[in-house]
Amino acid sequence: MTSILSFIVVLGVLVFVHELGHFVVAKFFGVGVERFSIGYPPKMFGFRRGETEYCVSWIPLGGYVKMSGEAPGEELASPDDPKMFGNRPPLQRAGIIMAGPLMNLLLAFILMPMVFMIGMNLPRFMEERVEVGWIVPDSPADRAGLLKGDTVLGINDQETETWGEFFESAASMYGGDASIRVMRNGKEVSLLLDVELLKEGESLGFMPPMEPVVGSLAPGFPAQDAGIQKGDRVLSVGGLQVGDWNEMARIIHASPGKPITIQVHRNGKTMALEVTPRQEPESGRGLVGISPESETVTRKYPFTEAVKKGFERNVQLLGLTFGFIIDLVTFKASIKMLGGPIMIFQVTGEAARTGLVEFIAFMAFLSLQLGILNLFPIPVLDGGHIVFLGIEGVIGRPLEPRYREMAQRVGFLLLILLILVVSYNDIARVLSQR
Repeated sequence: MTSILSFIVVLGVLVFVHELGHFVVAKFFGVGVERFSIGYPPKMFGFRRGETEYCVSWIPLGGYVKMSGEAPGEELASPDDPKMFGNRPPLQRAGIIMAGPLMNLLLAFILMPMVFMIGMNLPRFMEERVEVGWIVPDSPADRAGLLKGDTVLGINDQETETWGEFFESAASMYGGDASIRVMRNGKEVSLLLDVELLKEGESLGFMPPMEPVVGSLAPGFPAQDAGIQKGDRVLSVGGLQVGDWNEMARIIHASPGKPITIQVHRNGKTMALEVTPRQEPESGRGLVGISPESETVTRKYPFTEAVKKGFERNVQLLGLTFGFIIDLVTFKASIKMLGGPIMIFQVTGEAARTGLVEFIAFMAFLSLQLGILNLFPIPVLDGGHIVFLGIEGVIGRPLEPRYREMAQRVGFLLLILLILVVSYNDIARVLSQR
């Protein structure tokens, strides 16, 4: 029930805000609005006020604002009526169309600072000094000679007293070298990390100490079926002693479909349990469905700093989104990574169960994605309508209705194809978790 209600709330808010943008700007320019609908027909319920009918409809795949003279050819019936959308100047029409996606982007930039003001739940280690607990083999950190137990003092002349500060400083360390200063056995040592081949979002190759203690289990995964319990301390995996969570995870990830023995310590007793890691379709890694035990702290920010943090986070998400789109187009990322309505439903429910902050953060993220998606130059999306207006500006007249209808049919087919692909990915992901 939590997933259903939270999904309805998120979808309703995002669609309402988007259509409100179109509605408000249309009214501002004096364009008549015949219907404001959340969802697509058939109508569930509604009411009329003035010239506009406000309603909620049954098909929850978005919403729409029906303006007078919006359909191709409709404006010809009243060529002098200023309330007809088609009779307004191209720049005004573009403003009305752009208002929807821009409202979604604006909502994201309003919600994200709220997340930082209410309080971010962060792992406790983010507030601790940068002590190296695990080094990824053959990573930039490993090749540079970083050692377990080193304490990082700074990177590229920036002081880093905590892991949180380090992650912020390291976020832009891509394409070149990174100078890193560490304290080792009471002496300061300088190292040079080659990050030329790293992509944005990839790790420099070292992580904080993390005890191999099970904090939670994913339902239906091999670990739960094998009898592993929350609080178990993992001693060895496949006969290899482990002292760090990442060391344990590396062995499991390398063993998809292969039975391995995990030795755990529980209530003063040691026991061996056989587990067969499940292969993750996207990466091919082995997974058993366990997460580490992690203490968290709540960090709140004052208004001005929260606004700054929220802005920076949204800019970062925008960069990651466009980077992913470029990777998709250049075939560097798999289309299997795309998620659809089922995935959104699952993640929304999980965010709602986790807490208000996570729920608001996810809503902000979705609003950002919706704003970007609607700006794509695909007919039937807002970006496609902007393209039509651009063509109108170049040729000095609206595109002929038959060409617009043809383009919109192609755009509609592309949109249906995308929905089918992401829905298939969602179903395959759900089935693989069983």
